[in-house]
Amino acid sequence: MPFKKPILLFFLILLPIIISIFLWQNNCLCSANFPSLTAKSAIIFDLKKNSIIYQKNAHLKLPAASTAKILTAIIVVEKLDLNSMIKISKRASGITPSKAYFSRNAKYKVRDLLKAMLISSANDAGVALAEAVSGTEIKFALLMNKKAKALGAKNSFFLNATGLPERNKRQYSTAYDLSLFMKKLSACPELIRIMRIKKTMVKGTDGKKFYLKNHNKFLWKECTDLIGKTGYTTKAHHCFLGMFTAHKHKMIVAIQGSNKLWADLERLTKI
Repeated sequence: MPFKKPILLFFLILLPIIISIFLWQNNCLCSANFPSLTAKSAIIFDLKKNSIIYQKNAHLKLPAASTAKILTAIIVVEKLDLNSMIKISKRASGITPSKAYFSRNAKYKVRDLLKAMLISSANDAGVALAEAVSGTEIKFALLMNKKAKALGAKNSFFLNATGLPERNKRQYSTAYDLSLFMKKLSACPELIRIMRIKKTMVKGTDGKKFYLKNHNKFLWKECTDLIGKTGYTTKAHHCFLGMFTAHKHKMIVAIQGSNKLWADLERLTKI
């Protein structure tokens, strides 16, 4: 019959749309169907599928706080020998906490400064590493912005290596952009190993011992393998950037602007 051809054509056009909707619903959890979060933005990215599983305001520009140190660490391992020694400058030793309180003019291995920065969020370690790479932290921030763009992060802007707020100036990132940084870090075994450390000790040429404890409380939970970097400032609230395993897949999780970080992470890691 003549009307059968238009009906067949209609269904042929409609079928791909129906399939696309079905696949999207099975691969991306909508905010409305997911447990409520206090975070302003969040994302879960499946590394195996190379796809977003969940997002909430993932492209909203917000302060990244100390999660910016993930990008700093990526640049450091590309630019410096991890066994080389770095002197702590006056500026690094005098930076705002949190910090390890490393001694001015003492020298420390790059690897140990990375541990201090990623495990206990030591800002003095972050500044010292930035100065070792670029001479000054300002120049290092330029390198951070260049690296961010190279990784596909189009909505990020950094002014320093630590994520500390700058007076009358704004630096920011997005949950999506942060996930790109973690995706890059996931290919660096040395940094992954460091982020799994619960407690450790480092010392420099002055002989002083510095004891570090990881800020990631999930390392003490047996039900998850979540590693990551915490962050907090008054303006940024709580932030987190990390990776965990779910359904035998490696997942990246990024959170910004959370009022109850550990509760939000508990929900997100139970997808």
